[in-house]
Amino acid sequence: MGIIHINELQPGMVLEDDVRDLSGRLLLGKGKKIQPEHFRVFKIWGVTELKVLGKNGSKKETLLNLDPEQIEKIKNDTLQIFSHNDLEHPAIKEIFRLSVIFRLKNKPFNKHSNLGLTENISTENLIEKKCIKKITDKNLKLPEVPSIVFEVNEIIADPMSSADDIAKVVKKSPSLTAILLKFANSPFYGFPSKVDKISLAVTLIGTREISGLALGLCILSTFDKIPKELIDMFSFLRHSVACGIISRVLATHKGLSQTEHFFVSGLLHDLGRLIFYCNYPEDSRSILSISRITNNLLYKVESDYFNCNHSQVAKRLIQQWKLPLSLENNIVYHHNPFEAQQSIPATLVHLADIFSNGLGIGTSGERLVPPLDTKAWDALSLSPSCFDSVIRQAIHQFYAIESMFEN
Repeated sequence: MGIIHINELQPGMVLEDDVRDLSGRLLLGKGKKIQPEHFRVFKIWGVTELKVLGKNGSKKETLLNLDPEQIEKIKNDTLQIFSHNDLEHPAIKEIFRLSVIFRLKNKPFNKHSNLGLTENISTENLIEKKCIKKITDKNLKLPEVPSIVFEVNEIIADPMSSADDIAKVVKKSPSLTAILLKFANSPFYGFPSKVDKISLAVTLIGTREISGLALGLCILSTFDKIPKELIDMFSFLRHSVACGIISRVLATHKGLSQTEHFFVSGLLHDLGRLIFYCNYPEDSRSILSISRITNNLLYKVESDYFNCNHSQVAKRLIQQWKLPLSLENNIVYHHNPFEAQQSIPATLVHLADIFSNGLGIGTSGERLVPPLDTKAWDALSLSPSCFDSVIRQAIHQFYAIESMFEN
């Protein structure tokens, strides 16, 4: 009898104890025989070790049998993208370690598809080209709030709203209905039978979670006119979804309730960058090039160029569209969470963004890992020892829904 790692799990093994997720939800009871379909459910919900009958001890995951030169190259490449962080800080040290392991195990996720960038231009000429464009309400065009976003907002704001209320709104958009049903039927939720009606999806998943998910997807779909040569929107979505999932998993590890808004916060954390790309495609191309040539953080180059960064621009749209205050808190302060009114949730999104960039899952244009807000980290009181479990759970959830965002 003993504890084994999930990678050692075999069909037919019998559980010595209940298997529960991080929230305490029962996944499989004591004495049950493990079937092949249970493997994916365990991984998605963050189960890394189980107690089974007839096993003694747990083996550590074996080291990768890779060429030493390849390992060294991955380490050096990862060091470069962490160049704005203190690698001696316990949290960053662990994120860096996990990022190297992930990059060694997986094909490169981060394909910087900024096809229109000029590589053979001198830094001096490019920086001379920039002219500070102070963004004002007059020269920044924000999209009109889609009616469905307005209706979903009202449902989120109303504590008395029901499953029928959100179902009626979602059904007005066939495309939104289709993608929400895909979510409901994905291993992300792991329901045993097919969910074929949006009303059933709302009942099973929850009114607030479906409402938040619908809100996030509607907002992203508004920005569909961005030039492909500027940013690969599939890569942008991958980064956004990964950040959303990691935010939610971190919130669960922190023991927070009502974690649904963390996924939406992470999904929309780079919303302001989409506003830049839509309003100022040529200037955005210059900013991306300056960041690449100078090895400077993209949001700092934005501040130099526009006199504000993407988080500050996002605040204008959030307030104009009257989006939930929790989203404003987490999105606007995801680079400086210690300054947020609610610093703990903003710090979790901040950490998730650091993780997403470190692992290299997609890109919103940023090539480097943003620096950790150490004051916010100290206030969070979260141990880096949970990061391995966070990434395991998040990556399995990411794979479970990634295909839904493919063109």
